[in-house]
Amino acid sequence: MSRTRSAVFAVLPLMCGLNLELGYYWHLVFGQAKLLWNRQPISNLLASRHLDREVRERLEFIQEVRRFAEKQIGLARSRNYGTYIDIGEGPVSWQLTASPKDRIEPVQWTYPVVGRFPYRGYFDLDRAKRERNRLEARDFDTLLRPVGAYSTLGWFEDPILSTMLRYGDGDLAELIIHELAHATVWIPGEVSFNESLATFVGEAGALQFMRQRHGQESAVVRGMLDRRYDERTFSRFMNDVANELQALYGSERTYGEKLKKREVIFESAKRHFYRLDLKTGAYSRFPRRRLNNAVMMAYRTYHEKVDVFDRVYLTLDGDLKAAVRIFKECESQTDPSRYLEDWLQKNRGRHR
Repeated sequence: MSRTRSAVFAVLPLMCGLNLELGYYWHLVFGQAKLLWNRQPISNLLASRHLDREVRERLEFIQEVRRFAEKQIGLARSRNYGTYIDIGEGPVSWQLTASPKDRIEPVQWTYPVVGRFPYRGYFDLDRAKRERNRLEARDFDTLLRPVGAYSTLGWFEDPILSTMLRYGDGDLAELIIHELAHATVWIPGEVSFNESLATFVGEAGALQFMRQRHGQESAVVRGMLDRRYDERTFSRFMNDVANELQALYGSERTYGEKLKKREVIFESAKRHFYRLDLKTGAYSRFPRRRLNNAVMMAYRTYHEKVDVFDRVYLTLDGDLKAAVRIFKECESQTDPSRYLEDWLQKNRGRHR
């Protein structure tokens, strides 16, 4: 995954612990409360003459991105990113994903209001490791990874985290727009749809913002276009690997035979990776990763449906604000993906 993707823009189902063990619920409450207690208003920081120059520039940049997202993309106005928290060097939280070893399907955790999630968030790494070990003892594949930013979906005013300031301009703009997209469109129980939508809007919005700020031929925009090309190429590659695995898992082979054969597929994928026509080193770590179904599932959650959003955007001649309005309509639909496919069918040939 790219640097922005590897930050893993998780949406923690905070304050929804009616069906969780009490200890897990309270650890979420205390973790979020600690963040809220330590936040500082951006306006106060910017008014201080003692604020570090680089921090000032990054905070001002984020406010610029935020205004752009609201005015030119049509993302919801909110008080998100109006405060700042210094969380030190570590990640803000951790995210756990799990999947059966013979299926690319996520273990689901159900929460009131926000629906089902194919991952679970933790502020406490030791607690996360215990749950990971419990799932592995039950023969599930797992993936535990750090989280650089998340959206509380309107429960609280999302702050700027100190770790976010380390991102380059393009990645930081994409992160902010991604999270603001979550605050604009969220459909309970449709996590893959929601994450793919935010992935697309974050990417397209950041590219539009940086083009206006630096120009189409600037080095930063060319770099973003190269990363987008690589992301599309890698996504097709991962889909091919997933399809090969799905064919294996749907076969009549025994469970043990499937587990042996899937390792052959994973190793073959790592070798094939070197033949991909990539422009950047964003995915260079892939051959060294320990692959399993949880890794495959986590990637698909954020990229599986990006293509349909891209097609709506292109049908609207690259008008992202108009596309966001169409995406917003999905909130009232029982099957948002089918709604977009039907919209594309009705509007075929209408534009380009």
